Amino acid sequence: MSESEIAMRKFLKQLGVTAHQVLESALEEAVADGKIEADGQVPVVATVTIESLGVTHRVEATLQAPGGNG
Repeated sequence: MSESEIAMRKFLKQLGVTAHQVLESALEEAVADGKIEADGQVPVVATVTIESLGVTHRVEATLQAPGGNG
């Protein structure tokens, strides 16, 4: 495996792990605070940008807030 592939995999792993932690906490807090309903649908957009290359990648999805069953 090349060094560039290793660097890419490390970045994507860090992005995935940290984003998961932040989103999970935010959704749990929003439900607890009554900002969104348990099991409610929440749109999400993630954007990764490499400014020096003029590259932007955008991903859109819908997350489900945690509910009474976790």
